[in-house]
Amino acid sequence: MKRQNTLPDFTELCPPEQNHTAQFISLQIFFFFLCSIAGFLWEVAIFFVKDGGFTNRGFLYGPWLPVYGVGGVLFYILLSGIAKKHPVRAFALSLLIGTGLELLIGWFLDSVWDLRYWDYRSYPLNYKGYICLYSALGFGIAGVLWVCVLSGLFAKLWKKLPVHFRLGANTILVLLFALDCAAALIFPNIGQGITFP
Repeated sequence: MKRQNTLPDFTELCPPEQNHTAQFISLQIFFFFLCSIAGFLWEVAIFFVKDGGFTNRGFLYGPWLPVYGVGGVLFYILLSGIAKKHPVRAFALSLLIGTGLELLIGWFLDSVWDLRYWDYRSYPLNYKGYICLYSALGFGIAGVLWVCVLSGLFAKLWKKLPVHFRLGANTILVLLFALDCAAALIFPNIGQGITFP
């Protein structure tokens, strides 16, 4: 009987990130930062057109708005199963989830730190300036677009990247975000065009 000197290569049977939970968490971290950065760019563009200059929007200093990241992750987790079969239901649920999140975070920032990072009091159908019909419709449209089209494309892109790159990118982003949160808790990003009276 011939003795084998080396063990067989099991990497094809058990790839490094085969654990479904690890893949899911990695993807959600990526989605959080992708949506946070996209939200930052969206708001910078809106205020650039409105005010004619750059304004670093939000509580943090980095190029991210976590309310968009949390919304993107919630939309994906809660709605991706129903979105393609029931896009109208996905729209309605995106509208409700996004508006509820915006109301909760706006109220929390106002109540705890006496800060307002958005104010819809001049818009029709608003509730205490925290939410309004226009932003609610925007959440509905963005939610359907995200869960029906974009999240699937970005998930495929993310899974094509090497596992070590994904782990490194997520680790660096989480560390930078944690530092930014610590700095913002001590010195919140406030001022003209950032916070509202």
